[in-house]
Amino acid sequence: MPNFTTLMMMCLVMLPMIGNSQSFQDDFTQLDSTQWRIADGWQNGFPFLSRWEGKAVSFGPRGMSIALKSDRKRNENGDRTFYSGEIRSTNYYAYGCYEMDIKPIREPGVVTSFFLFAGPYDKPPGGSGKHNEIDIEFLGSNTNMVQLNFWTDDDAYANSHETLIFLDFDASKAFHRYGIYWGEDFLEWFVDGKSVLKVKNNKFDPLPNAEHSTLRVMANVWATDPEIANWAGLFNQEQKTRLKARYRNFSFQSDQQCE
Repeated sequence: MPNFTTLMMMCLVMLPMIGNSQSFQDDFTQLDSTQWRIADGWQNGFPFLSRWEGKAVSFGPRGMSIALKSDRKRNENGDRTFYSGEIRSTNYYAYGCYEMDIKPIREPGVVTSFFLFAGPYDKPPGGSGKHNEIDIEFLGSNTNMVQLNFWTDDDAYANSHETLIFLDFDASKAFHRYGIYWGEDFLEWFVDGKSVLKVKNNKFDPLPNAEHSTLRVMANVWATDPEIANWAGLFNQEQKTRLKARYRNFSFQSDQQCE
């Protein structure tokens, strides 16, 4: 018969994976390498036109900047090449309120994002390894709106839930605060502390579940392939302008709703 210690260990193994539950804040004035890492030297492929380089992400007194830049050279097809940046949390997190001040890029074909993510190549300990994602995305063709979305156990990206929220301001002109509340029973998105969309869990169309997979916190900027110009606008590959999105004052409050 197993002793008490053995029984306790067996119970711990059987507990569902719930991720890091520790709340934290970051003003993004400098990189906290215990909480974040920066994508460097690789690319996603279609529909991402730009690759990830660590030098595109910078920190300072006004927060974090993610730039989209041209290499000022051309590939074998004669097209200009571009790089941009991505930051991702070192840990995976579960239910709670995720908030960030963001000033996105206004430029057709450019996406500025803040989102929660896990997938086959970002698999948390004990997680399903399937694609789960909760998004806030700014489409550079019109920053008077923001796109909200989520996927649940969807490696094929087949069942998205895009919702466009029209803002009463141009998001690229100044910082505003954007939030995601991820709970077991519902998802809710916020702009400047005001709820703009709430989606309840539905057994026929479920929300991401922390017992199946916790999620990384991520933010990135990327240029879109011309084949998806009907979504984010057509990116001008001949431009030489340096584009930059800004982020500051990240906050995660575990098991708390956004206010």
